[in-house]
Amino acid sequence: MRILVVDDEASGRFLLNSMLTGWGHEVVAVASGKAAWSASNESHFDLIISDWNMPEMDGLALCRLIRQNPQPFYRYVILCTGNNQKSDFIQGMEAGADDFVAKPINFAELRVRVRAAERILTLQMELAGQNESLKTLNQQLEGAYQGIRRDLQAAAAMQLRLLPKKIEAYKGITLDWLMIPSSFLAGDMLNYFMVDDHHLVFYLLDVSGHGVPAALLSVTLNRILLPEPGSPILRAAEPGMPPRIASPAEVISELNRRFQSQDDQYFTIVYGIFDTATSEARFCQAGHPAPLHMSAGGVIRAVGEPGFPVGLWPGMDYQEYSVRLAPGDRLVIYSDGITECRNPEGAGYSEANLNKILQKKCSDPAPNLVAGVQDDIRQWHGTSEFADDVSLLVLECI
Repeated sequence: MRILVVDDEASGRFLLNSMLTGWGHEVVAVASGKAAWSASNESHFDLIISDWNMPEMDGLALCRLIRQNPQPFYRYVILCTGNNQKSDFIQGMEAGADDFVAKPINFAELRVRVRAAERILTLQMELAGQNESLKTLNQQLEGAYQGIRRDLQAAAAMQLRLLPKKIEAYKGITLDWLMIPSSFLAGDMLNYFMVDDHHLVFYLLDVSGHGVPAALLSVTLNRILLPEPGSPILRAAEPGMPPRIASPAEVISELNRRFQSQDDQYFTIVYGIFDTATSEARFCQAGHPAPLHMSAGGVIRAVGEPGFPVGLWPGMDYQEYSVRLAPGDRLVIYSDGITECRNPEGAGYSEANLNKILQKKCSDPAPNLVAGVQDDIRQWHGTSEFADDVSLLVLECI
């Protein structure tokens, strides 16, 4: 170790210097506290052995300066003192001393205390090295986390691009929606599109769980539920004839067949077809909250029965329901992320509160109604971050 010896007596400095050098240490000896303070700032010393009583700056004052001005490395201090009172030791410890040696110095005892100081300083160096390694590891983890965060943000942006155009209008119907993911990626998904001249397909689904696994399944389902070859929404017809549009119950039954044993994942869905010629909506409900039929006058009734979620049990029978929309009527489909949204006291938002805000906004245009629901649940929840995805789809007959 590099040791700084501080003693105003030349004989004391000489004895300590000779003994410590003989034990294999590198020693610098000075005659005053001020010289020791200057030397300790100009060079690194592992251990400082200082006399207590010295003119101008004594050992206590030197200890206080050392502790009040910490360095990147720890400086171990042993005070040499002829004061053997308990109060003196307390005073020395409060000043920042680590250990004491009684004068006249017993060099066997001093050697034991120097070895103890060396062990402590070695442990501190090892701890400092471990802390530096942890710091480096934390920096690497932070870099990895930021990379994952950027990837999730990019994936979330791509997922949002899969959603349909807001406030879309077709013959006889307009549509609007709300989607608030609980994290970067959503397990909820919704879509609508014309599959032929007068049939509009619409659905809203909610995959169990959260995060990447739920989002991957929701994106997969969004891709499958497109009017393309192999999609369950189309059925083969006679040769030379266009494919037949599958009924909602047929679509859900096929999805249930395809998505068995998906690592305990399942999803709920309302899938339907709106006929723009008759203004009739036929839909199948699989474990999802019942859609709400909202008349132009604000009367609200639930339509359908929950049924079984998709992917839990094979061979399930799914029922179809229908509702005819008069001009001004709306069909509201929502996920349980709305009704189960908790306020700070832990109470759920509930169907009653949803019906209340829908009735309050019944005469508003669809975008205002959707915005009203969003504002109401955020005010209920008390924050803009939700524990579950929040999704809503509104079909309005015109």
